[in-house]
Amino acid sequence: MSDESIAPAPKQAKESPKAGTPDVDPCATCVHAEHSPMFVPVLPPLNYPPVRQVSLFACLGWLKLGWQDMFRQPVSSFGYGLSLAVIGWVILAITMDYPYLYTASVSGFALVAPMLGAGLYEKSRRYLAGEPVSLFSTGAAWRRNSSALLGFSALCFLAGTLWQVISVFVIAVFYKGGGLKPMAMILEILRSPEHNLIFAMYLFMGALFAAVMFALTVVSAPMLVDRRNCRLQVGLVTSINAVAENPIPLAIWATVIMIMVALGFATGLLLMIFVLPWLAHASFHAYRALVE
Repeated sequence: MSDESIAPAPKQAKESPKAGTPDVDPCATCVHAEHSPMFVPVLPPLNYPPVRQVSLFACLGWLKLGWQDMFRQPVSSFGYGLSLAVIGWVILAITMDYPYLYTASVSGFALVAPMLGAGLYEKSRRYLAGEPVSLFSTGAAWRRNSSALLGFSALCFLAGTLWQVISVFVIAVFYKGGGLKPMAMILEILRSPEHNLIFAMYLFMGALFAAVMFALTVVSAPMLVDRRNCRLQVGLVTSINAVAENPIPLAIWATVIMIMVALGFATGLLLMIFVLPWLAHASFHAYRALVE
């Protein structure tokens, strides 16, 4: 046997790493990445449920179903309505001597109402699912999806606060009359031609703000109660999608809500004891009709 046949194979030159590139073990990086202080957990992708188109006057069916739910256990439903009316009375009593805040509180109360109806959404959900309903079981709405509902509550309070600021700004800038009680100031604005500008500005800003909040909450509020672990962003975007898919039917629904709430305020919030639970139950059925 020749020396050439047993000669060892020449060693391959080890490829030197590129300049400036650290020699890192990729497997070690994969295994221990989660223990690194720079590790950022990857959240699951957001899945937005599809929305349906509804008929022009679908809101009449929602009101019918809401009426039925309200009278299945009227004591608890009207109890919710009474508690919300009491909250409204307290707010209006505090702001009675502050015209700039009084008008904002009246409309701001309607902005946070969707958040306050969580227990009534839960009642309607349980009726549809055939689950037992009691006064204490309605608290499950907050336990099922607490983080998203807390975020939704913060959004409603932020919207109410922002509307307070806008309302005070509009009145302070455009109102030129003397210091009056809230109702006297409102009547003066409505009667006096010189206050047409402030009335138009207030009406425009209020309608714009209410439209934005309606688009964000018409579906999201009951959806967060109905779907376990539904994220706030999913609820808000789905609500906007539902409005975009059904602009006229939901504009009619918004008008119905506005008229019913206005009647509640016109009766010194007495009618709110009846109106608020009816609208809350109906809103849950609106969500179920609009979202798959």
